[in-house]
Amino acid sequence: MQFEEGSLIHLVAGGTSVFRIIELGVDGDPTKALVQAVGDGPGTYPWTTDLTYAVPAEQP
Repeated sequence: MQFEEGSLIHLVAGGTSVFRIIELGVDGDPTKALVQAVGDGPGTYPWTTDLTYAVPAEQP
């Protein structure tokens, strides 16, 4: 699935946490993205993840 920077996603189908894509293609790898959790709470810092199983999320 193709995503854009700013897209809201779940890292896996059925996931409950929502993340925003900040940057696509981290380190030249199109399956990697810099994401950040949406909403308040611990762990809202950006981090790199694999988008292989990511699915679009609805607006929180």
